[in-house]
Amino acid sequence: MGPVKLMLTALTLATATLANAAPATAATATPDVFEAAAIDHVGMNVPDIDSAVAFFSDLIGATVIADMRPGNIPAEWKTRFRWHQSSELERFVMLQLKGGAKVELFQYRGQEINHEQPHEDDIGASHFALKTSDIAHSLKVIKARGLTVLNDPITNPDGVQWFYFL
Repeated sequence: MGPVKLMLTALTLATATLANAAPATAATATPDVFEAAAIDHVGMNVPDIDSAVAFFSDLIGATVIADMRPGNIPAEWKTRFRWHQSSELERFVMLQLKGGAKVELFQYRGQEINHEQPHEDDIGASHFALKTSDIAHSLKVIKARGLTVLNDPITNPDGVQWFYFL
């Protein structure tokens, strides 16, 4: 398997919570375990950032909390982060959902960028899950907007229901 990119984000609330917790003793400390307090955000590349922002804002009520146009990216950065040298990061936007989760959207341009979505079984293909309190209503809204629904809701043995849409 190829490298997986993870981002470490310092969470002030998590740090404060951990600082107030009882100190680990030699018997309970696990020095080789990475301690993550929460998922801060999910990042994804999109072909049209304005359309993506409108989609997330209109469909799930996300609000823009940051919107940046970084300018030219140095070649060394592109090499380190495994970008095509011809690519430029045009813009990135951080959205926040009502429950606190965030989605970060990136829009790149460049001659070597693959504009085809990978197959769902290809390395690098991904999804993110949205939680809802009313799956039937959410499915109705998604269908009314003309989005592609891949399956009828499935109920797991534990009662969790889910479906995929594009």
